[in-house]
Amino acid sequence: MRRQRKSEGGFTLVELMVSMVLLATVALSMLALFISLVTSAVVAKHEAVATTLATNQIEYLKSLPYDSLAVAGGQIYSTTYLPATATKTLNGTTYTVTTAINYVDDAYDGCASGINTFPLAQRPTYCRNYPPPTNVPDTSPYDYKILDVTVTSRGGAHLAELSTQVSARVAESGSTKGALFAKVIETTGSPVAGAHVTLVDANLGVSLGGDSDENGVVPFYDLPPDTTGYHYVMTASLAGYSTLKTIAPSGALQPTYSSQNIVAQQSSFATLTIKPQGANSLLVEATDPNGTALSGAKIYIKGGYKNYTATTDTTYYYDNMQSGDSRPVTDASGLVGISSLVSGSTSLVPGNYIFCGDTGATSCVNGSGSALYVAAAIPYSGTTVFNPITVPIEPNTPANTTYTYNSLNYIQKVRLILTTSSTFPRINTITPYDVSLASGATNFAFTVNGTNLSGGTVKFLQGASTFIATCSGSSSQLSCTVDISAATAGNTQMVLTAGGNTLTIPSSLMLGGLIVTP
Repeated sequence: MRRQRKSEGGFTLVELMVSMVLLATVALSMLALFISLVTSAVVAKHEAVATTLATNQIEYLKSLPYDSLAVAGGQIYSTTYLPATATKTLNGTTYTVTTAINYVDDAYDGCASGINTFPLAQRPTYCRNYPPPTNVPDTSPYDYKILDVTVTSRGGAHLAELSTQVSARVAESGSTKGALFAKVIETTGSPVAGAHVTLVDANLGVSLGGDSDENGVVPFYDLPPDTTGYHYVMTASLAGYSTLKTIAPSGALQPTYSSQNIVAQQSSFATLTIKPQGANSLLVEATDPNGTALSGAKIYIKGGYKNYTATTDTTYYYDNMQSGDSRPVTDASGLVGISSLVSGSTSLVPGNYIFCGDTGATSCVNGSGSALYVAAAIPYSGTTVFNPITVPIEPNTPANTTYTYNSLNYIQKVRLILTTSSTFPRINTITPYDVSLASGATNFAFTVNGTNLSGGTVKFLQGASTFIATCSGSSSQLSCTVDISAATAGNTQMVLTAGGNTLTIPSSLMLGGLIVTP
């Protein structure tokens, strides 16, 4: 009988498993390589198709009359517009072809009037080949057009982009049109890129739009003149920011942000300020002078962007009694959150807000319809201790200061102490409200403005300490002094007594008294 040698044994189980792992690794690597090659081939095919589509679109545009080269929603005025986007489906793949057409001002014949108002480094952006050979302003700054065509996939992947320049048969002629440069900035003065600016003149049927560049600028050329009443209306918007729309002058009142007239052979300039917004802006807390919550109270609010520059004018962009009654109503706890006051906006424009009219005595009512008067409007945070209440720019300061209501976080909260008594003392402002212990605390002078203040007395509370002021004045104003040198740094509570009634600011957690600094 033949004996089997030990060296003739097969693979062990461990060796077999190692071999299978190695084979699987090689197979997976080959599969990944194959998928990568197939994907690259598909992408290359899509890019080739996209380039063909972009080329065809460019050639089509070049075949059109020069004056018809303007896209809907773009920056060039026309009586007829080409579509800005179009979709094409080839071999089961959908492509989006986007066309942008803009004017170019070239320095060879001068630059548009007013270009020199831009910083030197920015001038080549708006006048190509700057500087011009002479200092004579160009009366026809729309020298030629630039055509930009981009092609993207259904998922938004960028596949192709082509550009070319085209000019009219007669590039220069006596201009009968004007230009407008709109600049979008933040409150810091920094330019805002990517903001969409629309320019509409319903009087002439003009409707244009464009996105601001890295300098915050959107130029509009070849605009038909309209000097009959500031009909060119601009609107600036950007996700996460306030939306600003210009308005026309009213008599002698000049707008904070003015609509424009357009004059032939001249350039107009306008600056629009937009502000970062929080999703939920303001939490209103309504109580009577005893601290009892007021439910069903309708609150009149106005503020945000100021309509006109004159300090005597107190009209604002937002006014919830200006066109219909949209006053918010407090719940059983006396609370109401303000998240959407302006159509198309999810929050209030950062800025100052006033309650129940300029003197706190207009259009606020309780559940039974009786008039309510603001004895005091007290912010929980901000830069003022009474009116006006500031809705901060988002992110708010101090960081992460929010006030929760119905599972939402609000960036400002205000306590409105409301009364049905027209003779109850009311505080509008106290100035100044910050006192330094290092100087002026011994004989600190301040003024209280309001209503029903005749014969009033004022004192401030801080812990167990009381600081009594000496005051004199009229029904609308008290002039006072107080020795507050023994106070410590921090907030104080104010107590005002007049006409037999006492108004007490309820808590040091909010403002509404003197702020003592070291």
